[in-house]
Amino acid sequence: MYKDISPLELAIQFHGHICPGLLMGVRAAELAMEQLNLKRDQDEDVVAIVETDSCGVDALQSILGCTFGKGNLIFRDYGKTVYTIIDRSSNRALRIAQMKRASMGAAGQRYRELKERNDLNQNEQAELEQVRQELFQYITTCPYEELFAWNEVETELPPRASIHKTLTCGKCGEGVMEPRAIKTVEGILCQPCFDLAR
Repeated sequence: MYKDISPLELAIQFHGHICPGLLMGVRAAELAMEQLNLKRDQDEDVVAIVETDSCGVDALQSILGCTFGKGNLIFRDYGKTVYTIIDRSSNRALRIAQMKRASMGAAGQRYRELKERNDLNQNEQAELEQVRQELFQYITTCPYEELFAWNEVETELPPRASIHKTLTCGKCGEGVMEPRAIKTVEGILCQPCFDLAR
């Protein structure tokens, strides 16, 4: 199904548009695949631990096949563009950290300046498109070393995804997985109903 689609096209289709953050994620996914000798995951053999919820994560999901639904995409809300990619079959893990934005040169700086403004005139719109193309070209062609720092790390393998029994919340009547259900004197509650009851 994915054999004839490039990693970049997969990411764009999944994310909905192309942007610098998505391209950085594409390069990070390609780096992980190269360093760990990976193919797109079909089950849960590849795990991605991501420390941001930015655009690049969509590239990892689409290219590496790591998703919340399969339990092999783990989000840690640290606000850092850092990805740890784990190959269960080889027990190897690669931690990839995006370098500071300044490494993207003048095109990156000008892109950010123009992108933050809402009052661009026609010439500035054209300039924005030009620097966007320069930035895209830079991200997709420069050596990995200019974009990331990476190293193999020791990491504890996360457990494989589990299927849990569904209980019914005594207040809203919606299903809640058993490990997330809260047992109270009033009965079983989901987290939102428990929070409202406090």
